[in-house]
Amino acid sequence: MTARWRRLRLRDVALFVAVAGLVAVLGVAIGRELGIGQQTGASVASSPAEETTALTLTLSARKICETKRGEGFVGPKWANVAEIPVRWEVTGGTGPYTLVIDNEPRDGFGPYEGASGTASVSCAPNPGKVTYNDYDQHRWYQADPEIDSGPKTIRATVTDANSATANASVGIYVILKVTADLYVGPDGTPVHHRFNKGRTYRFNGFLMTFPSDAFSSSSTEDSFTIKFFLDGHRGSIHIGDSTGSELGRRIEPYRRKTDFVRGESEYDDPEAALNSFLTELVESFGQPPAVTSP
Repeated sequence: MTARWRRLRLRDVALFVAVAGLVAVLGVAIGRELGIGQQTGASVASSPAEETTALTLTLSARKICETKRGEGFVGPKWANVAEIPVRWEVTGGTGPYTLVIDNEPRDGFGPYEGASGTASVSCAPNPGKVTYNDYDQHRWYQADPEIDSGPKTIRATVTDANSATANASVGIYVILKVTADLYVGPDGTPVHHRFNKGRTYRFNGFLMTFPSDAFSSSSTEDSFTIKFFLDGHRGSIHIGDSTGSELGRRIEPYRRKTDFVRGESEYDDPEAALNSFLTELVESFGQPPAVTSP
């Protein structure tokens, strides 16, 4: 009986050892699949560092900025030119980032820094040198910015921590706002407004695009006048102050010496050409200028 029990126990022990060995083998195999028991950096290669992406810069802004001429102050300095918000976005490269936008590293609120932000950019086509007083966030121009209507390209450059750079630009259109009253020129004398060919102005509250060079004239209580000069002739149009509609026009010879710029002698019939100018001007009322990307 004892001998039989021993034989059974030995057989059981052998079976147990075999099963235990199989379990151990399966455990090692499963552990390898799950990565259990492996040493980090020894049996498994570490992940490669991510490569730095290329530095890029994008700008966005509304398409039109309307402004009056700059106002002169003691100094001499000029100010009160309208500004337009320009949004920037930087991707890639290595921060921190610094920017120069429209030839300036800052605006009245501080320096242009960071991966994103909004710059307050002057609507002057060529602002020139400007300064700031930290207490009033005011942009001061060191010379008359000589604002006129026309397209403006706002350019920017971003520099990252490794001195890598990227450039971007956005196009806007500057609209000069004027009234029919004479304005004071740089020398202090009253002058007529001059409107340049092909440009859009807001004159007495109305948007209009001029098909040829023209000048403002004196206004009355209920109307204002615009005049074109061409080959010894003058074309005048009278426009209602409140309606912006044409009240009348007149085309006549005009041979008195004048400082007004006359059109080139390229028209066989200057009177017909002047009449066409006046019609094109009226048809442009209220139409915004076309803005093209740089």
